[in-house]
Amino acid sequence: MITVTNCGHDSRHKTNFCMLRKSGVPNYILLLVKTEALFELDGAMTATNPNMAILFDRNTCTHYEGVADFYNDDWIHFDFMGEPSLLKSLNIPFNRPIYLPQMNSLSNYVRLLVQENHSDSLHREQVQDSLMRILLYSLDSQIALLPANSKSSRYYPIMNQLRMNIHNTPHKSWTVDMMADSVHISPSYFQHLYKELFSISCMQEVILARIERAKFYLSTTDMPVKTLSDLCGYENELHFIRQFKKKEGLTPTQYRHLFKAALEERFPYP
Repeated sequence: MITVTNCGHDSRHKTNFCMLRKSGVPNYILLLVKTEALFELDGAMTATNPNMAILFDRNTCTHYEGVADFYNDDWIHFDFMGEPSLLKSLNIPFNRPIYLPQMNSLSNYVRLLVQENHSDSLHREQVQDSLMRILLYSLDSQIALLPANSKSSRYYPIMNQLRMNIHNTPHKSWTVDMMADSVHISPSYFQHLYKELFSISCMQEVILARIERAKFYLSTTDMPVKTLSDLCGYENELHFIRQFKKKEGLTPTQYRHLFKAALEERFPYP
């Protein structure tokens, strides 16, 4: 069983925050760091960016500090009781910053862990064990999906945040200049860097996000195609239909009919 010694969610500390454990602690520490910080790595203080996870091994020097107006993180002290360490079968490195594409999902698991830790739930230990396994497997999965060059690019965290914003709000009027300006680099370098990091151009990413959102609306609503195309950021319905067919091989209406037919075949009405 994975036991949680203690944990905290969205912990905020003001200026001059410093944590120093020269000999570490006898359990593992997982941090999800949401602000800029300084971490002692290989004997030197290293600046880190937000949306970073770091896993400290047992009995390892743990030293980190805030650098801005405040420091904010989620933290968990945990260990494995009566079973081998699950970490041996995962590819989560010790004592090294990892910049994550979906920090919020991991943070939500920590929030639930904290709730259980302060509850009198009948199955508190079992729930915490399950949540820790989900958290560790999710972290491992995110690491596996990281582009190889993300480790060497200081722009990866902010570029990945932009990518998530595109998929969260595909209806916005995304342009190359607008996206480049949001990460404070030139449009030409931005396009090169985006393709290098994500193996897709920034505008193709916008198209992909819009088509995926359109597929969701087509499969879950009966709204007209014109209304749907507006919601997905298209000013011209015909342009949307052409782009959708090029990507999916079907018109939006054909896609909707095919999806509904497949659904009815799988779940026939009584």
